[in-house]
Amino acid sequence: MKVNLTAILKMLLYIGIFFPLLPLVFFFLFKLNSHQKTLRVILFYILYCIVNQALSFYLQLVRSESFLYLLHSVTIIEYSFFCYFIYLIIPNNLIKRLIPFLWAFFVIFATIDYFFYNTRQDFDSLSIGIETIIVILLCAYYLLSQVKGANSLLIYSTFDFWVIITFLLYFSGTFFLYLFTDRMLKSHEFQKIYFIINISFNIMKNLLLCVAMTMKTEKSVNYPANKRDHFPDLGDDFLIHAKN
Repeated sequence: MKVNLTAILKMLLYIGIFFPLLPLVFFFLFKLNSHQKTLRVILFYILYCIVNQALSFYLQLVRSESFLYLLHSVTIIEYSFFCYFIYLIIPNNLIKRLIPFLWAFFVIFATIDYFFYNTRQDFDSLSIGIETIIVILLCAYYLLSQVKGANSLLIYSTFDFWVIITFLLYFSGTFFLYLFTDRMLKSHEFQKIYFIINISFNIMKNLLLCVAMTMKTEKSVNYPANKRDHFPDLGDDFLIHAKN
């Protein structure tokens, strides 16, 4: 059983190393000529994830103390990418105006928490927990606003929708894992569980980003003017025949 578990861990490790490259391949296949701003945000996020993962494996390999600083920076940078993306796609309302303040609040809080309260320089579970809650709430708001809109039947075929689904599932799936990591990271059994869950949800994230790359960007989707446009214009003749 131990041999099988070790083989599974190695297989997940090798898959996890190369999987972040897959959304980049899909970008070159499907979205290379697109200049949509939201697409560019996700492209830079993908590139950042590739560089971060390579650097992360290297720092772990040499057992560098800088690894924890890298993890802390990931929390802030990943949150910044998400905030900018959702700021671009939600309507101009109160929530949109609140996003820059939410971003500034979290960056200040995460920095203070890590350098002043997290004196042991451990995994920043508190900051990640707050980040996750904000991300999930903003994703839920976007999805609810889209479902209530006139174009709810078409959002499933858009790039923005699949990116939001990616963030929602990824942050939801790793929420409790990251929340308890700082207290249980020294446990070897927990380290195995952490590795399996973390790599698995990262693989899922990259697969969903690949799906997003195959979808139409928001401006290329032809939305009807209103809900009535979903139905054909039957004209007055239909009413006359219906009475007879």
